[in-house]
Amino acid sequence: CSSSRRLQQRPSAGASPNRRPSIQMSRRRHPPSLAPAAPLDDEDLLRLHQQPSSLARASSVCTRWRGILSDPQFLKRFRKHHGKPLLLGFFAGPVFRDHVFTPVPDSPDRILVARFSMTMPQSHNPFDRWDLVGCRHGLAVLINKCRKEVVVSDPLTGRQQCVRFPPGLCDALWGIFCDWHGAVLCADGEDGHVHGDCLSSPFKLILIRNEDMRTFGSLYDSVSRVWGNIFSATTNSICSIRSSILAGNALCWLISGGAVLVFDLEMQNLSVIEKPAENHVITSWCLQLVWMEDGGLGLAVLSELTVQLWVRKSNHDGFVGWVLLQKTIPLEGMFKRRMCSDRTLCGV
Repeated sequence: CSSSRRLQQRPSAGASPNRRPSIQMSRRRHPPSLAPAAPLDDEDLLRLHQQPSSLARASSVCTRWRGILSDPQFLKRFRKHHGKPLLLGFFAGPVFRDHVFTPVPDSPDRILVARFSMTMPQSHNPFDRWDLVGCRHGLAVLINKCRKEVVVSDPLTGRQQCVRFPPGLCDALWGIFCDWHGAVLCADGEDGHVHGDCLSSPFKLILIRNEDMRTFGSLYDSVSRVWGNIFSATTNSICSIRSSILAGNALCWLISGGAVLVFDLEMQNLSVIEKPAENHVITSWCLQLVWMEDGGLGLAVLSELTVQLWVRKSNHDGFVGWVLLQKTIPLEGMFKRRMCSDRTLCGV
């Protein structure tokens, strides 16, 4: 009957597993399609990590990125974006021997020693040698008192600029027997300038001659290519094993006995800061000038197994003097005892 046929056509609650599903149920549900990612522009590439390997890896992605990352203007913005550059390494050893570069970062950011080459003319004359006297802002300073020349070198690129001694500072007879010191700093006044490739930027070079109880100095400007006036101060000998530090607007050298020779870059004069009156350490091996976090001048004093920190501060009357910080650095247990007895530890 018609009623029984209608009952047979009604689907049962338990459908057979072999029964073909309906067309609507067989359609797979796909997730909505995602829009293609927008290509990175140079603003995004500025956020790459500062490690050298980051730029190298990104340059291999595509031709467009390689073009952006190799653009000098982009590299300038990249350094400005990250601020203070990374420490790539340092030169170790006596100033008058081979200038051996010691890289700091691990692989793959470790710079090959061969890339930091400062090849200088050699001579059999023991006085005809190039003394490495300091590094700053990616530039190194080498002095040859026999040739009466100073070389400002960019060890990473190998570029160098040679400057002759100022005539009034170099005595033809006694100059070779004097102690010579120097320092360099980038003078690029552009807002937001980050040091790097500074040999192509203006720089200032300070040359110091120390003899007996007198020290003479002069400032060289790379823009005018002219040495300034010669200034002098009464001092003891400068510790030749120490390079200068830049504290505020002044370059400072440690003098034997604990005093500090200061070259004011703004006033362009030499002065001497006496050591702290309460500091009874007289050997320079136990003293080290340090750069404080606020940019000021500090003095680290090694006394037995403790490092005391002194800092230059002004009191309520405006008088600037040495102030002993309450914080001291104990060395007990940090090094082997035989290392602590080695006076070269004071230079750390």
